[in-house]
Amino acid sequence: GIMLPRLASAALGGAAARAVRGALGSAASRLPELVPPVEFASRIDTLPEGCSTIDNEVYDDASVGSTWHDTDTNNQLATLQLLNNARIPYFDRIWRQQLNLASTGGGGSGRTGAFLEVGCGGGVASVALAKLGYQMTGVDPAPHALDQARVHARRNGVQDRTVFHHGSAYDLSSFPDDSFDGVVMADVLEHLLDLPTAVSEVRRVLRPGGVLVFDTINRTFKSYVLTIAIAQEMLKLVPPNVHDWRLYIKPHEMSFLLQAHGFLVDSTQFRGMAPRLSADVPKLLRALAAAPGRGQLPMPPLSDFVEISSVEVNYLGWAQRAPTHPGRRDGSSHLPSHRPRAGGSLSTAEVALPPSDAASSHPKSSHHAGSGDSEPREPQRNFASEMRRMRRSAVV
Repeated sequence: GIMLPRLASAALGGAAARAVRGALGSAASRLPELVPPVEFASRIDTLPEGCSTIDNEVYDDASVGSTWHDTDTNNQLATLQLLNNARIPYFDRIWRQQLNLASTGGGGSGRTGAFLEVGCGGGVASVALAKLGYQMTGVDPAPHALDQARVHARRNGVQDRTVFHHGSAYDLSSFPDDSFDGVVMADVLEHLLDLPTAVSEVRRVLRPGGVLVFDTINRTFKSYVLTIAIAQEMLKLVPPNVHDWRLYIKPHEMSFLLQAHGFLVDSTQFRGMAPRLSADVPKLLRALAAAPGRGQLPMPPLSDFVEISSVEVNYLGWAQRAPTHPGRRDGSSHLPSHRPRAGGSLSTAEVALPPSDAASSHPKSSHHAGSGDSEPREPQRNFASEMRRMRRSAVV
């Protein structure tokens, strides 16, 4: 009776060893080059269409798009669920600290205000934040992903605190100026070709003093090896071409970009995040046994990400739109605000607002809806000399 389990264990161990050898042999013949491609001349300038290998259309693919909330977190888009363990507490902590929100329990009664996720995808981050009590509005260009987000919100009982719209990071004209207390961009920035336009739009819809939180990926040799060579090309943890290493953003680039668009930011406060390894031995053995059938190395036993100090690969950050200038009596910001496009305002029902704000919707929207604006605006600060200085002094 004792021998049978031992024999079964030995057989499984032998099968696992054979699986590893077979997978290694198969993978060795198609190992990617561990040499990153040539970087773009400037990551923080607008890049032309077609310059990148990134495939942002994959999020609207029905087969790939159905994996947003898969229970197997090694399955394509479901891997994004692992990031929430590190980034959601970070986003919540920053918003509560910087916006002076009350620290409450799971009910979230102290998390007042209106919040926007740009590039919400299947609602992985939006719904998690809504469960903490935030009123979340999400925009994304992929209709299928938005459908998944709405279903996910209903399953988690936060449909009354979430609203999802079709939209682009480059054009948030559906929202009036100064609409949101906080904006989140989770796993989005490294997918954008026009960072200046996206950051400018985020600043416009944030209220003075509002806070942007984000996570993205650093452009380092280590990030190329881990996220491109291993995760994307060897292990196929994510769909092909879902990332282009050249689009990753170094922290000093991110800091400069935000400062140039009227944000207060300190990159020394950025934090990293990294996955833990799971102790689920049966899961690892199953992955080893299935490896030959997939013709690739077995999936690593990845578990939830945790916050760390190193920003060498994934990192978290935040920035604040410059608060109202104390010398201005009209309450306007010391930097000019872009005007919304005509006919672009959303109705109250289309924005997730806290109950106390529902009656007033956007208090400043009537000002922006008008055809004239008699208030003189301060000239835009000239960032050219500062941009040249920072480019000379930036540390690679």
